[in-house]
Amino acid sequence: MSDLRGKVFAALTGRHADVSGRTDGDIPGMLLAVGGPSSKTKSGIDLTKAAKSLGVSRRTVERWVKTAKTGVGQRPSPQHAHTLATKSRQAATTKRGRQAALAVSTVTRAITSRGARVSITGFQGPRAAGRDYMRERTTMTELDPADAQAMLRAWENGGEKGFMAWAADYWDKEYLPDWQFGSVDAVTIEKPSGREWR
Repeated sequence: MSDLRGKVFAALTGRHADVSGRTDGDIPGMLLAVGGPSSKTKSGIDLTKAAKSLGVSRRTVERWVKTAKTGVGQRPSPQHAHTLATKSRQAATTKRGRQAALAVSTVTRAITSRGARVSITGFQGPRAAGRDYMRERTTMTELDPADAQAMLRAWENGGEKGFMAWAADYWDKEYLPDWQFGSVDAVTIEKPSGREWR
């Protein structure tokens, strides 16, 4: 489930963060989940916000990022690693965390005003009594701004399970009845055809 959690989080926020909750996870990815993005740092992470959330100094998280890159230097202590893993996971597993992630997402602003093209790759298809057309495939649909907002609210309220329930319902109407997703390899959010994201 944590793998799907990360894929949906990345697609809907534009933030390729580590929200697995593993203490041995990707430190910059976890810090990105906790602090959010920043165009003012080389790492692309809001290190000040991450440090404040974790109760450490900005210099400390800077050292963690450097160590993750070079393999030499200060790593989070076991206690800090646990806190970092917990808070990064909460960015995707709590409603408050998801709301905060959407609030600073450029993807959110774009799709709620322009709509979006959503693609899902995985084992999927219609499945009902007497027929089973589930197979590996990529399916795509284009959303108007109102449908895009509904998609974001489904994720905000229910996490990856809420997103997949919304997708199954939407695909059920767009493709064939009884559409189901058995597994998901990728979720992609792009600008809709013929429109620009600004």
